[in-house]
This record gives sequence, C-alpha cells and structure tokens, in this order.
Amino acid sequence: MDGAIHTMDPAKPLAKGIAFGDGRILAVGTNAQAEAWAGKKTEILELGGKVVVPGFIDAHAHLMESAARDANIDLGGAGSVGGALEVLRATVGGALPEEWVVADDWDESRWPEARYLTRGDLDTVSTTVPIAAVRVDRHMAAVNSPALVLLKIPAGTRGFETTSAGQPTGILKEGALEAMWEVVWPGPEGLAANFRAVATRALRLGITGVHDVVGEGEIRAYQIARAAGALPLRVTLMPRERLLSHLAAAGLSRGFGDDWLRLGAIKLFGDGSLGARTAALFEPYRDDPTEGGMLIHPPRELRDLLAGIHGAGFQAAVHAIGDRAIELVIETIEAVAPDPGPRHRIEHAELLHPEHIERIARHGIVASCQPNFIGRWSLPRGLYETRLGFERNARNNPYREILEKGVTLAFGSDGMPYGPLEGIHWAVNAPFGIQRLTVDQAVGAYTVGGAVAGFQEDVHGMLASGKSGDAVVLEGDPWREPERIREGGVSMTIVAGRIASRRM
Repeated sequence: MDGAIHTMDPAKPLAKGIAFGDGRILAVGTNAQAEAWAGKKTEILELGGKVVVPGFIDAHAHLMESAARDANIDLGGAGSVGGALEVLRATVGGALPEEWVVADDWDESRWPEARYLTRGDLDTVSTTVPIAAVRVDRHMAAVNSPALVLLKIPAGTRGFETTSAGQPTGILKEGALEAMWEVVWPGPEGLAANFRAVATRALRLGITGVHDVVGEGEIRAYQIARAAGALPLRVTLMPRERLLSHLAAAGLSRGFGDDWLRLGAIKLFGDGSLGARTAALFEPYRDDPTEGGMLIHPPRELRDLLAGIHGAGFQAAVHAIGDRAIELVIETIEAVAPDPGPRHRIEHAELLHPEHIERIARHGIVASCQPNFIGRWSLPRGLYETRLGFERNARNNPYREILEKGVTLAFGSDGMPYGPLEGIHWAVNAPFGIQRLTVDQAVGAYTVGGAVAGFQEDVHGMLASGKSGDAVVLEGDPWREPERIREGGVSMTIVAGRIASRRM
C-alpha cells in the first residue's frame, strides 16, 4: 500500500496499491482497489512511497555457471599482474599435485601492465599444482605448465597460443578453452548443491527470472534443484547448440516445461570477445592491427546450424559482438528464416551499424544486450576505446537507436556483474547519446524486454491484473535520482506473490 508502483504497463503506468493471490496479481491501482482483495490471512505491507517495479528478468545469465565457480579464487579485486599472483600464492600452497586450482575474473584492462596473464606468470606461483586463471569475459584463460601437461591440448587447436618458437604461452581461447572446461567443470550434483546460495544472491538483487546458458550438466543440475524444492526463481534454459540434435530427437522444442523451468533458445557462438580480441571486426583492432578477431563458424556451417535450430522449432540466440559477426548472423537468419516471427536473438550485439538495426527491426530479431558492459569497458580511456578507438567505441551498444527503430531490447548481465540496477544505471548514464535511455526504457528492457525475448509477455514483465506475481521493491527511486541508480538497493523481492528476499 502507498507505493510508487511503476507497472511497465502503458495502459496504467502508475499505481499506489497492488494485491497478490495464488501466485498472480489480483489488482493494481488505488489503495482501495488493492485492499478489496484482503482476507484474514492477507499480509499487508505499507510501502511508504517506495518504488515498486516488475521482477527483473536477466535475459542472458550464467547462474548455474556461477554455481560452478562458487569455490573458485576471486581475482576481480586484483589491481595488477603482481596483485593477482599474490592472491594465487596465498591460496595455492595447500593444494596437492593434480588438484586443480581455478581462479576467476582477472581483467588486465584495469592493470597498469595492461597485459594478459601467461604460463610464465603462473609458473612463479607453482610448478607442481595445475592452475587455471579465467579472464572476466570467460572467453580466455591462462594456465601454468602443470595444467598444460594434464590438458594435453594438441598443437594447432584453435585458440591454443604459442610463441614464434612454438612454445605454449599458456593462453587458451575458444576451442582450447573448451578443452580446459571439460576437465575442471564440476558435476551436476556439485552444481545443484551450490545453486541455492547463487539463487539467493540473485533474489537479493531483484532477479526473479533468468535466461540461463546451459550444457548437459547444468540442465541435470536444474532438475536436481527443482526436485529438491530448491528452485526459488524462474529459469528459461538456453541449451548450447551441441544439444540440439538430442532435444530435437526427443521431440522437444521452445517452451517445453512450465513457468519455473522451461526450454528457451538454443545458444551458439558467432565470434568471441573484445577483451580477448576474438570478436570479429571489419576493421582491425586499434591496439593490434594484425588482429581482426575470429568467426567461430564459417558461413556455410553457421547457415546449417541456424537452419537446424529454426527447423526444429527453436529460437536461436547467437553470440555476436563484432560488426563482421553481426553482419553474418543477420544475413544468415534472413536466409534460413525469411518470415519474421521466430524472434531469433543476437546476444550482445555490441558493434551495430545503423543498417544492421534497420534489418534487425524488419526481421523481428531481438537485441539481447548487457548495459553493465558500458560501465565496465565503454567509458573514456577504457578497454573498448583501447581496442576500437574513439569512433567505434562511441557507436558501440546503441540502445537508444535500437529502441527508436522498433527493435525489442532485452537486458541481461552475462554475470559481469549480476545486478539489474547496475545495468539500468549505465544505460541511463551512458557516456554517448546513442546509448542513453530514459529510466522507463532501461527498466522496461530489464522487465518487458526479457519477457518478450522469452515469449512470456502474456504472464511476465508487467505489473497488471492476471500476470505473474513477481515484483521488486527498491530502496531508492531511479526516476527521482537517475544519476544514483547503482547506489540504490533492493528492499524486497516477491516471486509468485510471496516474499522471496527481504532486506532486514
């Protein structure tokens, strides 16, 4: 009662009271309209003017992957190569030979050395314990000599970097990185055991639903968590493309499942990342003119994959960051799915040209973007300016133009970091006008946009009678203080009409 309720429903954008029952919204409007549904067992909450918005949908998450990382060493706070190595030395000492030590989230773009970790660096920590240190974008890792011995990655594997003399640098990207994941990834039971803590953190951030990129083990882990009653938020699975044949053979397609655990898009890669210089660009990287990135699949192969996804009744979610990859993905979708409607998605869609956006709009393709990347890498003198130069950075992530041309914009985090308010803040306070959104637009992309991207706008994304009872009560007011959105917090998260998280 007495809330500042932003419904994201254009028919009734603002309200003061909201009533929940049987997992759904019963009424949104005045205090009296909400109170009319009160019964003997009703819990009445006085909001005192606090802002209420629909539950946030993270349209590109790695939540179960976060469960895999729960016990890893965190290098995110390291301020230099030496700092990262000191963190590792402090924790590796007790490990045994062949007992892997995995660390996450180093980011050389914030280090004075501005270079990647290498095998030589990690060998100074240990020459007996295998170490894998994963970059923040998770498109590359550095490993030490014992790790290389155990991995036995064949020379010539894509992304297996060597010196001019043929010696491994320890840097693994793309195909070589996949070989590492196969060795260090936890099993489904371990993932499920860690998931409750990860889901609790997500709820505290106001996340009530995710579109989660998963492999076989993660799907099994979700099933284990669901059977144990440990699935407190809504999950749309985005299986990796290698699972398509198995899903299609079983007669499964998009939407199979229920409102808590269901199949969504099939995820595949078009290119890599800007941080690893593997995003595919038309023009070379500014800081390495010999490098233009890589296409993960040749055009014919990508066409066959997308045709298979489309033909099996699935939505495609194609990772494409660089303009060369985006161009290939658009023209391939146009060819294999000539009629708009399947809502195929481009994940990240960062270096978009105006003509790309026009074609995406005409074809009904969803732009699934991560506004937290702006705050992390797009600010002046940041990583993107270093990699791309000023002009390309200034047209990167053009959210305003995406919406102006009528494209569905869905926001997610890619887990870097989680937190919708962080992403909303940077979409509203972006450094370039072509990126900058109003608060309504940014919140809409994290609510309605995610629902539309997942074909769930009939039940999610808005606070309206009959829709799911998912809502978030904020500590601050993004509309009154847009420059301080990321400083605010979440007071309460409501899922299916019940309080799932509450700040004491």
